[in-house]
Amino acid sequence: MKIKKILLSIFMFVLLSCNEKQIWQEIETGKTIKIFPESININNQDYIYKWSIPKGPENSNFDYSIENDKMLFTPFTIGEYQISLEIKDKDDKEIHNENFYFNAIKGNYDTAKSEKKSIDIKKIEKKVVSKQEKQKETIKEKKSNSKYTIQVASWTSLNKAKEDMNELIELGFDTYIEEYFDKKNNIQRWRVRIGSFKNKELAQKVKNKLSKFRGENPWIAYIK
Repeated sequence: MKIKKILLSIFMFVLLSCNEKQIWQEIETGKTIKIFPESININNQDYIYKWSIPKGPENSNFDYSIENDKMLFTPFTIGEYQISLEIKDKDDKEIHNENFYFNAIKGNYDTAKSEKKSIDIKKIEKKVVSKQEKQKETIKEKKSNSKYTIQVASWTSLNKAKEDMNELIELGFDTYIEEYFDKKNNIQRWRVRIGSFKNKELAQKVKNKLSKFRGENPWIAYIK
C-alpha cells in the first residue's frame, strides 16, 4: 500500500512538472532584447519588480540593465539563459511570478561594421572629451542646488554606459555617468543620467522629449 502511494506521488510530481510550459525564445548574441511581463498590467505604480540575475551557460558573458518593469538583456555567449521575475504590491504580497527562457545563437552581425562602429565611437569620445569635462564641472555646481535627475539606464558594462552617454550627448542631452555598487546583487554598475533639475516639472519636460527619441519611459530620480 505504501509503495502504491509513493508511486502515485512520483507520478503526480512528474505530471505537474510536464505541465509547466517553458516557451524558449531564440535570440542572437550581441543583440539587446527588451523583456517585460505580457500577462499583467504593468502600469500600476504600486508594483515592485524583482528581477533575477540572468542564468546562462558556465562562464557565460552577458550584459543586462533593469528599468523597473522591464529588463534589457544582451547575451555574448551562445547557450540557454533563464530569467525570472517576481512582482509584489506595496504590501509585499506576490501578484505575479514569471520565468523567461532564451536560446542564444550566434549573431549574424557584420564584424567589419562592428569594428567600424567601435572606431567611430572612439572618434566621438575624443570630440566630446572637452565638452564632458565642462559638463562635469557644471553638474557638480548644479547638484549642490538641485534635487532631480533623469535615470536613463543602469549598465554593468562601462563601455555600454559610455556608448549610451555619447549617443545621448549627440542628440543634445546633458548626459553623464555615475558609478555605484549594487549591494543587493553584489555587482558594479554605471548609471546613465541626464541633467540636474531644481524642480520635477523641468525634469518632466526633458523626460517627455527623451521618450520621443528613445521609445522608452525613463524615470525621474531624486538626488539625496
